[in-house]
Amino acid sequence: MTLRALFNSSLAALAAVLLASPASAADTTGITDTTIKIGIPGPFTGNASSYSKAEIGLDAYYKWINDQGGIHGRKFETILEDYACAEAKGIAAAKKLIYQDKVFMLHGNSCSAVAMAMKPTIVEAGVPWVVAHAVNDKISSPPTKNIFHGVPVGGTYGLAMAKFVMSKPGTKTVAIIQHSNDWANSYCKPAKEYMASKGIKPAIETTLERGQTDATPQVLQIRQLKPDFVIACLYEAETAIFLNDMRKYNVSVPVMGTAGTDLENTLKRVGDLETVKNYFVPHNYVDNTEGPRMKKWNDIILKYYPKETITGFSAISMGSAVAVVEALKRVGRDLTREKFLAEMDKTKDFDTGILAGKITWSATDRDGVKEAAVAGFVNGKPTVLKSWGEPLFK
Repeated sequence: MTLRALFNSSLAALAAVLLASPASAADTTGITDTTIKIGIPGPFTGNASSYSKAEIGLDAYYKWINDQGGIHGRKFETILEDYACAEAKGIAAAKKLIYQDKVFMLHGNSCSAVAMAMKPTIVEAGVPWVVAHAVNDKISSPPTKNIFHGVPVGGTYGLAMAKFVMSKPGTKTVAIIQHSNDWANSYCKPAKEYMASKGIKPAIETTLERGQTDATPQVLQIRQLKPDFVIACLYEAETAIFLNDMRKYNVSVPVMGTAGTDLENTLKRVGDLETVKNYFVPHNYVDNTEGPRMKKWNDIILKYYPKETITGFSAISMGSAVAVVEALKRVGRDLTREKFLAEMDKTKDFDTGILAGKITWSATDRDGVKEAAVAGFVNGKPTVLKSWGEPLFK
């Protein structure tokens, strides 16, 4: 063999080793004999910081599992990373958690636009990612090997929203107000499709963009139309602005919101019950937020975050965490990313004890939760509803 051929052969062998090493290392990245490192990205600051209650609940659950002894001799090491509901910060947070902190998996995410911005980085890295709050269908569809949705996606919520609107006797005229982004469309589009199947087309569709502070033109349009119901696919801050302006101009129409809001935070933002008495939202849980079936989960949150105020966001990520822990238990002590992903795909009709719907994942469907209820204020108290005027729990 010539010197040049020997050099080329050695170079090729070295390249093979270098290429093989990251894949081998990535297989157990974030795992030690005693720990499993999980990255929890969320909007812990900024205008959407109330959504971070979902990530706080998630972190509390992993801390609670640690206090129960962990999983097969390992305890969770959680790293909370803020992105303030901003796309660029979300990408930076994902890169930090993956390449600097070297986490085993990512679990969390509120703000669908941020999750969509992070997605290419996470797909390329191959790190397992359980989306536990953001709802845009496109995050997990079409299915990608390392991505799982642990809450109902916008399509599921949109269907539940439309069915509730249609359950109100005499509903014939519906107005829609929404953001113009994919997140809002993920709710409003399936809602419109369901209503169309029942012969109802929105009488008006108007836009209120994120960051706008005045909904007067939209409210006046709706007042003139006098609809039977309004569907509002808006984030929490803009929902409060819209509801306040509805009351300001004496527009008393039921409003169906999205899972981007909850009753308690919306009430806190608008400041009085009268403004939200006809406001409804999709509901994810087996009970009222403060109901007896939710006490265990609320107590877990308050044990580790005693200053927290429990809202409809607080336990939303905990359901998928229960499923993650179950998959890790099934893997056993010999944990790798590949074995974890394989066990996640075997999750079928899994009852988390928290979510209204069971979780099922497969290689061809990563939209794990196919059911949602609706909640509204009844006699001043948050109440889970099966349909208009019919409580889910009697």
